[in-house]
Amino acid sequence: MKRRLGLLSLSVLVLIGTLLFLGSAMQTTQADLDAAGFTGAQLVPQVTPICTTHTTGMTLTTSSLTPKVGDRLWVTVTLANEGCGQVGLPEYRLALAPSSYILVLDSPVSITHYVALEPDETDLVTFSLQTIGAGEVALQASASFEVHLGYPGPAYWAYDSTAPVSVSVPVTDTEIVVLQQAAYEMGCFPDILRASDTVYRFGCAVAAGHSIDAQIERFGNEETALTVFAAGQGTGLLEPFHCYPAYKWEYEQETMPKWQAWHRWLAERWIITAHSVDDTGIPVAPSPIVISEAIYRAAIRNRLFGACDRIYLPMACKQ
Repeated sequence: MKRRLGLLSLSVLVLIGTLLFLGSAMQTTQADLDAAGFTGAQLVPQVTPICTTHTTGMTLTTSSLTPKVGDRLWVTVTLANEGCGQVGLPEYRLALAPSSYILVLDSPVSITHYVALEPDETDLVTFSLQTIGAGEVALQASASFEVHLGYPGPAYWAYDSTAPVSVSVPVTDTEIVVLQQAAYEMGCFPDILRASDTVYRFGCAVAAGHSIDAQIERFGNEETALTVFAAGQGTGLLEPFHCYPAYKWEYEQETMPKWQAWHRWLAERWIITAHSVDDTGIPVAPSPIVISEAIYRAAIRNRLFGACDRIYLPMACKQ
């Protein structure tokens, strides 16, 4: 019995000592904590903030702000994940205003990248354009993308865009612009050769051994142009081309190139010659008159000379 009382007394003493120690600890001052090397930040639990939305940024840069007619322009677009979520599957688009006959895209209208951007990561895409006319164009890129705020979600689609960037193409000889636009319509992008102050040419390979080329020659006045045009006619028969005088001739031989064809026409003080070549008996290159049509459309569009078309009026017979 005495042993049990002794054990009970010892337990009571241990409990009292523990309570006294805890009470002393609860009365610890800030000075005691500072002396022990503890800081307030160590005593506050750190909680990772929950991601509730996305933040992105986009920029657009160009290889030149003043490209010349005939230059290729490269546009680089950057998408940056500046937030806490994950951004993926960006689809990029490039808008041009005005949208025709100054800068034209020769890369896809939209480009999708199958990537996922973590916070602070970036993605780049490059668009290729052809410069086929003079003037000013505003470029602006945009992107739509999927956002994941954690996995498996929530997730949603979002959109961002760049600020507009202005590109200015300086004025050049109208003949260069006309041939550049005609070549573009024919599906090629050649260098336009200025053979002299008044002669402009381009050539383009259609396929191996098959090609097209064209020339515009400018004269001081219509009378001189007509004299030169008539001297080159030979035995060719005149045929109207949009009511402008024209003639054509062909050349076939056993050796390559086996087939060549020309179409020449006079428009005010300009002589235009279109030429196609096939080194085999199989016609692959477009007909010269097709080349002439492309040149005619570009010339009218750029006011090199006036439109000249036949208009057929109905005829009434009196009974």
